[in-house]
Amino acid sequence: MPSDQKNPLYPVEIDEYPKLFDYVLTKNGLIYFHNLKRNYILGKDMSFDEYDKLRLMYVYYATANRNPQEVFAWQDICITLDDKKIFENDMYCSKEDLKNKSLIMKNPCYESGLYRKYVEYVKATMNYK
Repeated sequence: MPSDQKNPLYPVEIDEYPKLFDYVLTKNGLIYFHNLKRNYILGKDMSFDEYDKLRLMYVYYATANRNPQEVFAWQDICITLDDKKIFENDMYCSKEDLKNKSLIMKNPCYESGLYRKYVEYVKATMNYK
C-alpha cells in the first residue's frame, strides 16, 4: 500500500502531525468540537460559521492525536461539504471566534512551514498525473 494510502498528510510523518497547525483544541473546545461533529453526523441544520469551525477543529483534533483515520474523515467532510456547495465562508472570523471563546489555543509544538511540505507534495502529484 502506498504511503499516502496509510498517511493522508504524506510526506509529513504521522509523528509530526502535532506540529502541523498553529492551534490546538482546549478542553472546552474538545466538547464543542464533538457537539459540532455530532450535529453534522445527525444531519442537523448548521450555520456556515459552524461548518467552518467544524473544518478547523476537526483537523486540529485529528493531527494533535496523530490519528490518520480522523484526518481521512476530515478530508471526506471537506469534500462532502464542497460537493453540497457549502464552501469555506469566512474561516478567519470563525477562527478568531474560537480563539476569543478559548476553544482553541496556540500550539506550543507548531512548526511553521511543515504543512507547506504536504501542500507542495499534493500540487506536484496532481501536476504529475
